[in-house]
Amino acid sequence: MSDLTVEVSSQSATTPRHVPRRNLTIGIIVIALALLAGTFLMGRSSSSSTGTTAAASSKADELLATGLQLHMSGQVEQAKVVYGQVLKIDPSNAFANYNLGEISQVAGDNTTAISYYDTALATDPTLESAIYNRALALRDTGNPAEAAAELRKVLAMNANNAGATYNLGILLIAGGNVTEGTTLVNRSIELDPSIKRPN
Repeated sequence: MSDLTVEVSSQSATTPRHVPRRNLTIGIIVIALALLAGTFLMGRSSSSSTGTTAAASSKADELLATGLQLHMSGQVEQAKVVYGQVLKIDPSNAFANYNLGEISQVAGDNTTAISYYDTALATDPTLESAIYNRALALRDTGNPAEAAAELRKVLAMNANNAGATYNLGILLIAGGNVTEGTTLVNRSIELDPSIKRPN
């Protein structure tokens, strides 16, 4: 569920390194809040469209909360099992798919992560962190044009997303669009002064 991000220190502008821990924690907290505020409604609407009974939907909600607790406490393998149980009840559950995507991405399996993000976004196309993480997975699988398009979607939803601004800037610079890319990198540093300017 995390927002994966990159930060460049002394590395070249085309090879940013991942710094997922800080934003992983932030992302998990964001998903936790979203679960607390919206899982009940999301689960109900999702289950009604798939014919899941109210009891099964309630069980999926309970399992999702358990999976999130495991995930937040660092018990990732156990969380994966629980999220898988959620998907047996509700295959289109956006949060379980998103969290499994994030786990796959952190493990370096970007292809699987993209598949989970696609399923999450089919259920909830406004899930900004899924679009963002999908963009980074696309970038890391050698699809910079698609990644840039996804990052532009994130910025259309949230113009103040420093990570998306920065990563889009770096992709544009690497692709030869230095002017727009540099403007975006500079903007990202304004949004988040902890971002390091690429050399």
